[in-house]
Amino acid sequence: DLAIAKAKAVAHAISIEGISAGLGILACDSMFEFDGEVFGKPKDPADAISRWQRMAGGWGVLHTGHCWLAADGAEYGEIVSTRLQFAAVGEAEIKAYVATGEPLNCAGCFALEGRGGLMIERIDGCFSNVIGLSLPLLRHWLMK
Repeated sequence: DLAIAKAKAVAHAISIEGISAGLGILACDSMFEFDGEVFGKPKDPADAISRWQRMAGGWGVLHTGHCWLAADGAEYGEIVSTRLQFAAVGEAEIKAYVATGEPLNCAGCFALEGRGGLMIERIDGCFSNVIGLSLPLLRHWLMK
């Protein structure tokens, strides 16, 4: 729902006719689920440390909502979910990672494309979805 709201807010702020023909507006938003609990961005470093202590060695699911408002007026929306297994990292590694500030701006307290990628053991599903945009889904939509 947030991805749809973001796309529609942009559409209202600019004229969709002003966008290059065939492209439209694309918006995404992610949330992370661990043990049935939804994590957004952490409140502060202590919250990030607490989450990482729970996540270390476990599995979670990153859900990314995608919305594309095509220039022809068509609207597409889909959620792509990807499972991740975290390394069994220790206290010192968690605190050092949180001290970089990187996990404070990410749903789930990690950035796969950054230092957090070193702490991911396995990915089941769409790799690019974890970074914030499912490229296979985007390709599928653009082929329409």
